Amino acid sequence: MEGVVTVAALVMIFAVLLAKIVTTQLLAHVNLRISHVAADKQVALKQLKTAQSQKMVFEKNKRVLEKKRNAVSNRINRLKKEMVGFQEEAEARRQRSETRRVD
Repeated sequence: MEGVVTVAALVMIFAVLLAKIVTTQLLAHVNLRISHVAADKQVALKQLKTAQSQKMVFEKNKRVLEKKRNAVSNRINRLKKEMVGFQEEAEARRQRSETRRVD
């Protein structure tokens, strides 16, 4: 009886050791996966930061271009009005010169 208990105890010891080894292997594997996920997270965050930075530059450039477009549009409108004024003055001069010729 004592021999059976001793053999059972040895089997249990080996089972515990085997379970400990397997558990250690699983923990190492999980830790490796965690480190890979953390590295992937850092890469993704860096890419996100880069994308956000590029978007901010794009938006700033867009605002600058819109401001320039508005300024050019305002200048074109002002010059068109000035041209109309010049044309009206030229027409008025021509009419005055025609009326002088008729007289």
